[in-house]
Amino acid sequence: MKGWSTTEKSQEIESVNDAWFRGYYTDSHDNWDGRTWTRNFAELCTRDIAIMSLGELKDKRILDVGCGDGTYAFALSKLGSNVSGQDLSAERITQATQRVYGLGNNLMGRFVCGDASNLMFDSETFDAVFSADFFEHISLSKKREVLAEIYRVLKPGGVLVIKTPNLDYLRISINVRRILNLIRLRSPLVFIAHTKNNPDNEHVGLTNYREMRDELEALFFHTPTFHHHILRRKKLPRFISNFLYFFRLKPLSEHLIISTRKSIFVGIADNL
Repeated sequence: MKGWSTTEKSQEIESVNDAWFRGYYTDSHDNWDGRTWTRNFAELCTRDIAIMSLGELKDKRILDVGCGDGTYAFALSKLGSNVSGQDLSAERITQATQRVYGLGNNLMGRFVCGDASNLMFDSETFDAVFSADFFEHISLSKKREVLAEIYRVLKPGGVLVIKTPNLDYLRISINVRRILNLIRLRSPLVFIAHTKNNPDNEHVGLTNYREMRDELEALFFHTPTFHHHILRRKKLPRFISNFLYFFRLKPLSEHLIISTRKSIFVGIADNL
């Protein structure tokens, strides 16, 4: 039976970028055979939820902040959006431009290389801003700078959607692993992936809903909506997943998917 809990394996992946776009991941950070990839449909589900949180997309001008190689921007363009993006990597900007617009010259948007704390777009340009798998890579002070820039480029009433790992969930899951390791007489010294050099230290800005809510409201974004999603794990019975989802407990959602809007009255009044 197929569905969101399904996994598929493949050895026919041409590149890491191709794997990421299609939802394939390595089985292990430490013991990967170098060939076999596993497709994570649960991750694709959360990507869907994040994009759907933007609302109507056709003919809307959307900016993808931290766009990478254009994975999300490509999907947004296929849904009828006029997509632009910004990323710190020049190589990824080239990949994003080619993925979304090919080699054509009649671009509906543009992809630029630059730090997200200085977005290279005019004020009040976009109907919506989207940012996925980016905020976990930047500090709290940098988040504040990026959010201020996002506020600037959004039109009054414009939508912002952020997808990033949920720190509250990660803390719970890693503590459960530590307890289980102690029971099994194994080392409890395990840490959240991408922290403590496990396997790297890229996720320096893991955050939770409370922190993001406070930062967004401080900039006159409206109280963000938290988009819950079912926790899917191979060893977690479906009835437990459904039970947890029923109570909508934020710490038990693996990802933060939040949507908010820039103030209309404050946004308009700022330009009077």
